[in-house]
Amino acid sequence: MKRVRGYGDRLSAWAARLGARAADVRYPRPEARGDVCAVRLLPPDAPRARVLVAHGAGNDAVFPLLELFGALLGAGCEVFSFDVDGHGCGSTTVFAADTVRGAVAAAAEAAERDGAPLPLHVVGHSLGGSLVLDALASGALDRAVSAVVLSAPVDVRIGARTAVGELRGFFRPATLAQRRHYGLWGLVPAFGPVKRAAYPFRRTDADGRAWSYVAAVQHLLADMDLERRAAGIAVPTLLIYSHNDWIVPNQQGQRLAARMQRAGGNLRSLATATHYGLPFDPDAVASTVRWIMGFHRDTAAA
Repeated sequence: MKRVRGYGDRLSAWAARLGARAADVRYPRPEARGDVCAVRLLPPDAPRARVLVAHGAGNDAVFPLLELFGALLGAGCEVFSFDVDGHGCGSTTVFAADTVRGAVAAAAEAAERDGAPLPLHVVGHSLGGSLVLDALASGALDRAVSAVVLSAPVDVRIGARTAVGELRGFFRPATLAQRRHYGLWGLVPAFGPVKRAAYPFRRTDADGRAWSYVAAVQHLLADMDLERRAAGIAVPTLLIYSHNDWIVPNQQGQRLAARMQRAGGNLRSLATATHYGLPFDPDAVASTVRWIMGFHRDTAAA
């Protein structure tokens, strides 16, 4: 599903096939020197909850999240997904380590400002998951009912071995099934200089090297110090990691869960999903929806 400025007619058509509605949202983010593009997806009936979604580095508010969006809409949730600072063709923000840490809280305010009052849940994948944990640890999302983070790194190392390991995941049925959303070439995520026109990564410290964004993310993660600060998170949080993730090993999730005693330290370790494939892995999607809807059993019964 190739996107242009905003989210376009194709996303609206995808939502319509589910009986849902898609609306483009744009809000200013002066801290990041631009505007943010986001999308609000509304289920067929009155939503029971709002789910704020933060994507991973090098992706955008839609890719590769449509499978998860569809499951959340089917469960009666409104979905609000936004371009993290520096990402997205329609957004004009710039990524900087000293300002991006406010992106999740700003998105939550935008989602709630123009939407109906609803219980708030927060989901983040990869870097988006780390940003969610950082916001939770700082108390910026204390109003959230719960959170789910998928392969949120506390540190990241990318090399030839990790790249080869991740590439094997493209032959998994769950990955190939995403062709119905993105097409065959559309399945390939941006990496290095590849597909940067479709998935830009605008930075204040860009030095022209194709892979230098990895160092920018490493610097940000070091500043966050999530493994230490996770102990202060009080919002119930589900951590989903995979033993087949070559970029963010499952051991990182184990260490975070051990620290997150106040929130229960809930860890779900999967067997086969890669880092890129986790947002559309059937077990990860089902676990995310079950976790969120577990906080709304009373409303379901009503």
